[in-house]
Amino acid sequence: MIIIGLNDVAGAHHNSSVALIKDGDVLFGASEERFSRIKFDMNFPCQALQAALKFANISLEQVDYFAVGYPPSPFYLDLFCRKFCDVPRSLFGLVGHNLSGMMKYLAPNFRKMYKPAIYQNGLKKMHVPDAKIVYMDHHQSHAASAYRCSGFDDCLTISMDGFGPNGAGKNIAGQVYLCGDGKMTLLEEIPLYATALWYSAFTVCLGLKYMDGEGKTMGLAAYGDPGVCYDDIKEMVFQYHDGAWKGYPFWVDYIMVPRDTVLMKTVSGRRIMALIDEHGQENVAAAAQRLLEERILDFIEQIQQKYRFRRVALAGGTFLNVKVNKLIRELPYVDDIFVHPHASDGGTAIGAALQLYHEKTGEPTIHKLMDANLGVEYTDAEIEADLKLFEDQVEWQELDGRLPEYVAAALADGKVIGWFQGREEWGPRALGRRSVLADPRDPHTRDKINSQMKNRDWFMPFAPSCLEDKGHLHFKNFCPSPFMTLAFDVIEGKEHDIASAIHVDSTARVHSVRPDNEKYYAVISHFDELTGVPVILNTSFNRHGLPIVHRPKEAIEHLLWGCVHELAIGSYIVRKRAEN
Repeated sequence: MIIIGLNDVAGAHHNSSVALIKDGDVLFGASEERFSRIKFDMNFPCQALQAALKFANISLEQVDYFAVGYPPSPFYLDLFCRKFCDVPRSLFGLVGHNLSGMMKYLAPNFRKMYKPAIYQNGLKKMHVPDAKIVYMDHHQSHAASAYRCSGFDDCLTISMDGFGPNGAGKNIAGQVYLCGDGKMTLLEEIPLYATALWYSAFTVCLGLKYMDGEGKTMGLAAYGDPGVCYDDIKEMVFQYHDGAWKGYPFWVDYIMVPRDTVLMKTVSGRRIMALIDEHGQENVAAAAQRLLEERILDFIEQIQQKYRFRRVALAGGTFLNVKVNKLIRELPYVDDIFVHPHASDGGTAIGAALQLYHEKTGEPTIHKLMDANLGVEYTDAEIEADLKLFEDQVEWQELDGRLPEYVAAALADGKVIGWFQGREEWGPRALGRRSVLADPRDPHTRDKINSQMKNRDWFMPFAPSCLEDKGHLHFKNFCPSPFMTLAFDVIEGKEHDIASAIHVDSTARVHSVRPDNEKYYAVISHFDELTGVPVILNTSFNRHGLPIVHRPKEAIEHLLWGCVHELAIGSYIVRKRAEN
């Protein structure tokens, strides 16, 4: 049985993605942004779908089912889920500010209160029969992506994000499942008014971008004092108490997050902006981060008392916050944790496909996802063909088996190397397939990469890749972290070894590397032999504002733009010609 999973078919949802499974095994996964070069591309994933079919060497007609992780829903009807007055309250709060902006946003969609949205279904445009298209519960798709890729025999699985429709089309902010023997039993739903979009609202008011800046809010928080404005913010955040959710009266304001000019004029937006003016960005970010941590951990503590679990699997955009994940892992009753590598909505493509396969076959459909290398790979012949397009600007040398040793020496000499090897990663993190590598020991490396390539905010750290069998030498309470979804405290006295790859609070978002990622493991091993440090700096291979590189041509362009000193691609090391 062949199933294609998609996170949406409407062409109006971020992280447009495709996954392909065959007989329950995940064969391919990719996001449209890699192909289109539009970050967070919302269009129907035509190119990613064609790449999946090409990889499996099948036609569209050979696909048995298309599992869609975002069913139609009467969205605006759900805005009244807490109290009927919530929507009028938020609208009234915009009187004299930007009421027209909100109405312009809402008006075309009021009809959704009475009937589900009529999708511009990309599959129907491809003449896929309706019988093959199956809409799956959005949060169950999230949860299935975590549980069915965790390898856990049993666990508690939590999905939590902004919002998405359940199987009945009702928009909610998350779900909790008790999972075992391949079965997922729904325990609780998180109502829409407990949406995690409040954190995104703070992010946008801090001057950062929705969907892209939430991690920056987490990074900025380390520079602030959460106590300065904690009491001013705490009532603006959801709360779980005695088995019930308490919502903030102006929670509807947070739905305006994609429309930043409207959001900032709402009651909540004006309040956040005033707090930033009074207390500073760092302190507001710190208070928001602490509240996110406290409210989620308090929720988990209460459901632990009811359901008694030892393992937890997590998905949904909320769990892209590695500081939250770190604290969950450190809970005394949590023996093991798995966070899906594509925790945001793109990951529902895999979850929807795996869950549908389970429902159609009755098979347990549980795997242990060991590597996120699910995308496209290019042969040396294809790489060389692209190199020849730039032969008047670049020169290259075939090193093959000697490449890792050469790269390790170049890193030790202070060079910044573009790394393009094997199948590209599934999800937003560079995991040693499409990465930029550097020496983590030099504290100036961060500024070097920022000035040449990233142009990132001053407060954002880079991340380390470490040999999995030596991670305990630099990181406290270390465990394998192959998908860079967990943060760790750095062992005291080891900070100088990895000065440019840790945060100001002496934590690091670690990527652990196993020997089966042969070339990358060899680079770090050789670097360890040269320097005594089994860690290198790893950041995503993309210029600021662009998706991670996908084609060899794009990697070569980054070299020519001066983003990296040299490019290690396939069997080749590539440099700009001297005259360039």
